[in-house]
Amino acid sequence: MPHVKLYALKNEAEDWRQEDIEPVQSVQLACPVTLQQFAGGKLSFKEGLVAVESDISVVVNGREFGLLTRTPGDDLPLIVGHLFTCSMIRESADVLDCSFHYRSSSRAEVTLKTSDGIHRIFPSPRPAHITPERLFDLKQTFERRQNLYKNTRSTHAAALFSIDGELIAFGEDVGRHNAFDKAIGRAILEGTLDRVNIAMLSSRLALELTLKAATANIPILCGFSAATSSSINYAERNNITLAGRIRKDTFDVYSNGWRFQ
Repeated sequence: MPHVKLYALKNEAEDWRQEDIEPVQSVQLACPVTLQQFAGGKLSFKEGLVAVESDISVVVNGREFGLLTRTPGDDLPLIVGHLFTCSMIRESADVLDCSFHYRSSSRAEVTLKTSDGIHRIFPSPRPAHITPERLFDLKQTFERRQNLYKNTRSTHAAALFSIDGELIAFGEDVGRHNAFDKAIGRAILEGTLDRVNIAMLSSRLALELTLKAATANIPILCGFSAATSSSINYAERNNITLAGRIRKDTFDVYSNGWRFQ
């Protein structure tokens, strides 16, 4: 049965609620496939799982804003996080309404207080300090949450932590940008973004992801892969600690290593 989910943001309570206006089918994050595997010198058939990837169009104040190719589920945090990192909103109260339609195609219709982008002045990242060993503990917490990746081996993830190691928000998606937006969006909706000091990513630390960290005022950005030159230059200029290639007991620091004490 076709279904529609409606999400409404209650600004006066600075909270959000979800209402089903039709019976809603469970979201499918992975689908079974029959594939061939080469092993032992021969090809043989086997059953497997792959991550679902589909498009959702975003309409803001009646205008087409863009098309996101994402893993279904957590669409509200994805949209809120994406609008935030695109400097379209400052907080959840800037979203007057957000409705989702999933009939023939997926569409998000968003009403904002203003139709234009906001002029954001990035605050200086917080003067957080952590011990180097803390990253290894966070990595273990991160990997325990990667349920979709464990089943498909084809998704990225992003986790937001407080300075004392509490997991604040988590996002998982076929797209590394989407995963980060989902985590940021969830923290915005739950009013916990100001408690975030560390963002951990499964992907390489590219410039676009470092820009998202700066927009969210996250002082420490780390990941399992390496950083790019433009990301390192931006992080150095904007007081962001960048650490990558986290392994069992080693990692590389690319900028502002003074936060590790």
